[in-house]
Amino acid sequence: MADKVTFWYGCNVVRHGDIIHSAISLLEAVGIEVTPAGGAGYCCGTAKDANLRAAEGMGKRTVEKFNAHGTGQVVSWCPSCYRHMNAFMGEYTDAQFQLSNFAQILHTRRDVLVTKLTHRIERKVLLHKHFGFHEVDVNPLVEDLLRLIPGLELVETDVSAPGHMCSALSRVPESLKDATHAVCDAAASAQANTVATVFHSCQRLLCALEGSEPFIVVNYVNLLTQAMGLESRDDYKEWKLAGSEEAVVTKIGEERIAAMGEKLFRESILPELMRPPSK
Repeated sequence: MADKVTFWYGCNVVRHGDIIHSAISLLEAVGIEVTPAGGAGYCCGTAKDANLRAAEGMGKRTVEKFNAHGTGQVVSWCPSCYRHMNAFMGEYTDAQFQLSNFAQILHTRRDVLVTKLTHRIERKVLLHKHFGFHEVDVNPLVEDLLRLIPGLELVETDVSAPGHMCSALSRVPESLKDATHAVCDAAASAQANTVATVFHSCQRLLCALEGSEPFIVVNYVNLLTQAMGLESRDDYKEWKLAGSEEAVVTKIGEERIAAMGEKLFRESILPELMRPPSK
C-alpha cells in the first residue's frame, strides 16, 4: 500500500467537513501522507448525469487532476464517486492511478491503527448496512475496524438496506421508510445504544433519529477518532437536531452560512435540515 495517497472526499465538504477531517486524521495516524481533493473542482460528474457532454467534461478534468497529483493512489470516501470513476470517468481518460475505498485502506493497516485506539468506548453498536455497493464489500471491513475499539460491543444483525447508500432510496420514500424502520427495530431488538453509519448520506438521513429513538447515530469514522482521543464532531447532526429554523441559523452562524453561500443554504441545506427523518 502506498504511503502517499490522494484522498478524494467528493462534494460533501459543506455538510460533512468535520467527518472528512476525521477521515484524514485516521489516514495520517496509520502513516499515510494525504493530499486532499474534493469539492466542485473534483466532481465525478454524477451531478450532470442528465447532460452526458457536461458530465464527460467534468469527469475528464477530475481524472487529469488526479493524474497530475502523481501519488498513484486515489482513495474514495463516497461510494457514488467510486462507482462513477469505474463505470464512467475512466472510460474517457486514462487513469494513471489505482482507486481504493477508504475502508479498504484503513483495513490494510489495521495492525497500525489498533495501536492508536487507546480510549475505551463503552457502547453497544449496530452497524447500519447496505447491500447495493457491489464494487467493494465494505460491511465486513468496517465491522473488523469497529472491533478494534476497546470497550465497544458490535451486535450481530442480518438487517441490510438496498441501494449503495440511503440517498439512493430518497426517490422511493416508502423504501427509505421501510429501511429506516428496519434499523430502528433491529437496534431495539439488540438493545443497541448506538447505530453506526458507513456512508455520509446515511448519516445525514438518519442522524435526526436521535430525537425520537433511544440510540445515538454516529459515523464509524468518528467512533474510530474518538477511540484515538481526538476531537470528533458532527456539525450536521447538531444542525439537524437544532429544531427551529432560527435555531439552525444560530447554530451554523452567519459567517459559515455566507461561506457556503446564502443561496445554497436557503434552497438546499436548510430545507433538508428542517425535514424530519423518513420513518
